[in-house]
Amino acid sequence: MKFLKKIFSFITKFRFVFLGLWGVLLIGSVVMIIITDNINYDSTQYLPANTRTTESLQVMKDEFGLVGQASLMIENVTIEEAVTIKQGVKAVDGVSEVIWLDTFIEPFADMSQVAEIASIIEENMQNISIAGIDQFYKNKSALFQIMFDEDDYHQKTYNAIERVRDKVGNSLLPGQTFAMGGSAVSAYYVRVLTTSEVFKITLYVLPIILLILLIFTSSWVEPILFLIVVGVSVLVNMGTSAFLPSVSFLTNSTASLLQLAISMDYAIFLLHQYTKERENGLEKTAAIKAAMSKSFLSIGSSMLTTVAGFAALMFMRYSFGLDLGIVMVKGIVISLVATFTLMPALILLFDKLIIKTKHRPLFPKLGGLSKYIVKTRYVLPALMLLIAVPAFMAQNNNTFLYGESAMSVSEGSEPAQELDRIERKFSKNNMLVILAPNDEETNDFNEQVKMIKSLENELQTYEAKIQAYATIDQMINFVDLIKSVAGSQILPPWLEDLLESIPAIDKDFIDEYIPEEFIAQLEGENYSRIIISLNTDSESPEAFAALNIIYTIIHRFEDSFSKPLYLVGMTGAVMEIKEVVEKDFIFINLLSIALVFIILLASFRSLSVPVLLVLCIELSIWINMAIPWIQGSSLIFIGYMIVSSIQLGATIDYGILFTQNYLKGRETLNKAEAIKYSLDNSGHSILTSSLILTAAGYSLKFFSSVQGVSALGELIGRGAALSGLLVLTLLPQLLYLFDKLIQKSTLKLEFKEDKTDLIENEDPTLLS
Repeated sequence: MKFLKKIFSFITKFRFVFLGLWGVLLIGSVVMIIITDNINYDSTQYLPANTRTTESLQVMKDEFGLVGQASLMIENVTIEEAVTIKQGVKAVDGVSEVIWLDTFIEPFADMSQVAEIASIIEENMQNISIAGIDQFYKNKSALFQIMFDEDDYHQKTYNAIERVRDKVGNSLLPGQTFAMGGSAVSAYYVRVLTTSEVFKITLYVLPIILLILLIFTSSWVEPILFLIVVGVSVLVNMGTSAFLPSVSFLTNSTASLLQLAISMDYAIFLLHQYTKERENGLEKTAAIKAAMSKSFLSIGSSMLTTVAGFAALMFMRYSFGLDLGIVMVKGIVISLVATFTLMPALILLFDKLIIKTKHRPLFPKLGGLSKYIVKTRYVLPALMLLIAVPAFMAQNNNTFLYGESAMSVSEGSEPAQELDRIERKFSKNNMLVILAPNDEETNDFNEQVKMIKSLENELQTYEAKIQAYATIDQMINFVDLIKSVAGSQILPPWLEDLLESIPAIDKDFIDEYIPEEFIAQLEGENYSRIIISLNTDSESPEAFAALNIIYTIIHRFEDSFSKPLYLVGMTGAVMEIKEVVEKDFIFINLLSIALVFIILLASFRSLSVPVLLVLCIELSIWINMAIPWIQGSSLIFIGYMIVSSIQLGATIDYGILFTQNYLKGRETLNKAEAIKYSLDNSGHSILTSSLILTAAGYSLKFFSSVQGVSALGELIGRGAALSGLLVLTLLPQLLYLFDKLIQKSTLKLEFKEDKTDLIENEDPTLLS
C-alpha cells in the first residue's frame, strides 16, 4: 500500500505532465482513427484454419482469386437496351465481367444479329419458360451477374458498386428502375452504414448519458469531467486499435459505447470518494491522494471482473471473441489508467468550480425501499426460483442465427427492399461452389458431368441452377428455345444453318465457342468451379437440407476424382460457424463464471458471497435470453454468447458495490439497517451505471440499421436493466436471508448481533 501511495503522490505532483501526455495521446489517436482503415467485414476469417470452409476458400483463392459478386436487375427493359446497359456496367473500373443472356448468344452471332434473336426470344418469353433463359430475362426485367476484380470486402469493389449504381441510375429511361443485391452489395451496405452510424449513435446517446449523470450527481460540472475522461479513453482505445491487424465491424460498432458505459463507474467512484475526503476537511491535494488510495482496490476489483468476462471470450476458437476481447480489455485498462492519471489532474484543476456548482441531489436516496424489500424477502426469491428453471430452458431453446444474414442490413431499409424486389421476380440466389479437379490426363471431366447430373436430379426441390465448364446448360436451352418457335417463325438463313450445325455439347465445342472470359470464371489451373444457385435463404432449414444432399453427392464421387473436392458457400460456412461456436459456448460460459468467481473469492474472502452474486447476475442473463424465445424471434448466437460474458463481467460490479456496503453496514447495524445503508450509499451508483449501459445498448438497438448491431444492442441494454433491477431488489433479500451463512463462510468478518428477523420488531424509524 505504501508503494501505491508513492505512485499516487507522483501522479499528483506531476499532474500537468500527465495532462499533457493524455493530450498528445488524444491527438495521435484521432489522427490514427482518420488515416487507418483496418475494419474487417468477413465473418469467415474468424473460423479456425483447419475447418472445411477455410481450406476450401484457400483453394479457390489459389485457383481463381476471391472475386466479389453482385446482381443487378433492370425493370421494364428490352433485350437490346439491356445489352447496352451491360456494356456500360462492364466498362466500370473494378468490374471484371458481367454475365448475361448475350454471353451465350454471342458465340454464334455478331452484335448485328443479336437484335434478330432478341425479337424471337421476347415474342415467346410470355408463353415459354426455358431454364437458363429466364434466370437472365423475365417479364421485361433483366438480371445481370456482376463479377469484380477484387473480393466482396475490398475497397475497389465498394468503389465499383458506387460507380455502377451512379452509371445505371443516370442511364435509365422513364419507367425503368433498378435494384442490386448479392454478397458484395450486402458487405458494401454494412460497411457504409456502420461507418456512418458509429459516431452518429454516440452523438445520440451522449445527451442521454449527460442527463442521467446530472440527475445522480451533486455538481453541475461533474458530468462534464466524467465524459471528458471516458471520452478520451474511448478515443485512445480506438486509436490504438489501428495498430491491430484488423478489427471486426461488430467490435468497431459496439466497443466504444460499451467502454463508455462500463468504465464510467471508475471516474464516478473516484470523484465521489474525493468529495467525501473534502467534506471531511482535507485540502484538495491531500483529498485526491486519499481518494485514490481508498478507491483503488474497489475500482481495481470492479475492473478485474469486467476484464475477466471479456478475457474469457479470447479463448473462443471462433476468433471473433479474441477480436472483441482484445479491444475491450485494452479499453478497460486504458480507462482505469485514465481514471488514476487524467481524472486527478482534472479534479484538482476544476476543484473550485466543482464546489461552486454543487446542488442538492435531484433523485432521492433509495434507502426508503428497504422496508418493502425486507417485507417481501420470501416472495421475490420464491418467484425467481420458479422462473429460474423455465428461463434457463427457454434461453437454450432459442432459434439461433449464425451467419452473415444475421449481420446484414435491417428489414425495411433501402438495400433490403432492393434485394426483396430481385428475389420476388427472379427467386432467391443462395450460391454454393463445388471445386472439382480438372486434370485432363484423368477422367475428371466426365466425372464432373456425372456429378452435375446427380446434382440437377437431386436438387430439383430447391430449384437449383448450375453453371459449370463441363456442361453449359444455357447454350442448350438457347438452342431449344429457338427450335421450339422455329415452326412459327421465319428464321434468318444464318440461324437455320446454325441450328443444323450445332453438335452435341462436348469439351471441344465448349473450348471453341464459349467466351474466354466466361470460361475463366469456371476453369482454373487445377480445379473447375461448379456454381450452384439455390432458391433458398443462406441460413434456413431448406438450405441446410440442400447442403446435406450436396455433401452426400460429393462423398459419393470424391474417390473418382484425381484430387479432393471442396465446397465454398455461405450455407456451408454457417454450418461450420454453428459447430464451432456451439462447442465454444459451454467452455466460454463456464470459464467466465470461473474467472469472475475466483476474483470475487479473493476480493471478499468468502465462499458464499461469490455464489450469491453470480447467481443473481446469471438469473438476469437467463431472463434476458429467454425473452426472444417468448417473443418467437430469432437470436444471433454470437450475440447471445458475447452478451452473456459482458453481462456477467460488467454488471457483477453492481452486486460487488452493494455487497461491500452491506458488509460494511453489518459491522455496526442489524440486517434491515444494513440493507438501508447499502441502498443509500450504493443505490445511485448502481442506477447510474445500469441506466447508462441500458441507454448505450438501446441506442444501438434503435439507431443502427445493421441487424446484427441492433440485436446486440437490445440484448446489452435489456441485460443491464435486468441486472440493475435484480441487484437492487433480489440481492438485498438474498443477503438478508443468508446473513448467517455469509458470516460463517467469510474470513475475518464480524457482524453486529441481530436477534430479530421480523421487520415489525425493528425500529421503524430506521426504515422510513
